[in-house]
Amino acid sequence: MTKQLETEKVPPVTLEADSPVKYKNVSGEVFMLRQSLEDALKDMWILSQGPSDSVFNYVHMAIPDAACLNILNRFNFWNTVPIYGEATFEYVAKQTKLPLEVVSRVLEHAVTMRFFVKPSPTATSVRHTSRSAALAKDAGLSALVHMVLDEAGPPMFMLPEALRRFSQGKLDISKDVKETAFKLCRSGGAWGDYENSWEFIENDGEGEEKGWRQRNFIKFMAYIKDLFQTESHVLSAIDWKAAGIATVVDIAGSAGHDDAVLAKAFPNLKIVVEDLAEVAAVFEKEFPTDLKSRVSFRTHNMFDPQPVQADIYMLK
Repeated sequence: MTKQLETEKVPPVTLEADSPVKYKNVSGEVFMLRQSLEDALKDMWILSQGPSDSVFNYVHMAIPDAACLNILNRFNFWNTVPIYGEATFEYVAKQTKLPLEVVSRVLEHAVTMRFFVKPSPTATSVRHTSRSAALAKDAGLSALVHMVLDEAGPPMFMLPEALRRFSQGKLDISKDVKETAFKLCRSGGAWGDYENSWEFIENDGEGEEKGWRQRNFIKFMAYIKDLFQTESHVLSAIDWKAAGIATVVDIAGSAGHDDAVLAKAFPNLKIVVEDLAEVAAVFEKEFPTDLKSRVSFRTHNMFDPQPVQADIYMLK
C-alpha cells in the first residue's frame, strides 16, 4: 500500500497533529489494498490473542471506547487543546466544565485510542494526535461522530429487545414505526418521548438549545456530501441542460449544498430548497448571496403534502 501511495504521489499520513487528515484522491487499487490490509490486521489481532481472549478483550474495549469517544466529542475536548500546543488536565476540565477526575479518566482512556498523546507516561497534560486534530479541524467529522454514537447508538442497543418483542417467531420484520428499537429507546425517560428520529432531532433541547441536533445534522450532511462527492452525482443525475428553463424542488435539501453547485452549472434553473425550520437560518447565513436570486429556501416537512408546483423534484 505504501508503494502504491508513493507511485500515486499521495502525501503520507502520520500520527502527528500536522498530518494530512486523510488520503486524498486515492485510486481504486489503493482502496482495495487498504481493505485487504484491514482484513489481515483483524486476523492478526485475533490470532495474537486467541479465540476466547479476543472476544473477552473486544467486549471490554468496544463499549468503553465508544463511550469515551462520545464524551470527548459531546463536550468538545478537541478544541480545548491547541492544535500545535499542549493543555493540562486542569485546563481541559475548566473549559469543559467537568470534574477534574472525570477529565483525567477520559483523557487517560483517550490516549489508548490515539486521541491525544501525553508528553510522558506520568504527565497530566496532552497534545493532539492526527486523530484528535482531525476532529478539532473539521466540525463535519465531529458531527458524524455525534450522529453515530449519540443519536444512533442508544437505539442500537435496543435492537435485541425490539426483535424479541416485535419480530421473533414471525416470517417478516415488523414495519410498524412504533415497534422499533428507536421507539423503545425514546419512549420516555432521559431521551424524551418521540415517534421517530426526525421528530427527535427537530425538537430535542429547551430554549435556545431546541433543535441543536437538527443544526448538527446539517453539518453532518455537508460532511457526507463532501466525503462521497455527491455533487458530481447530482450534476450527472439527469440532462439538466436539456431541461432548459425549469423549476427544481430539492426535497429535504438541508442547507442547499448541492443546489449551489447545480445553480452555478445551470443558470436556467430556479431552485427551491425545502427542509425543516431550523435549517433556514443556516441557509440564510451560508448559502452564496450571488445565487439567492435563483435559489430560495422554503420551510417544509418532507412527510407533508408537497406545496410547490415544479418541473423536477429531487429526493436524495
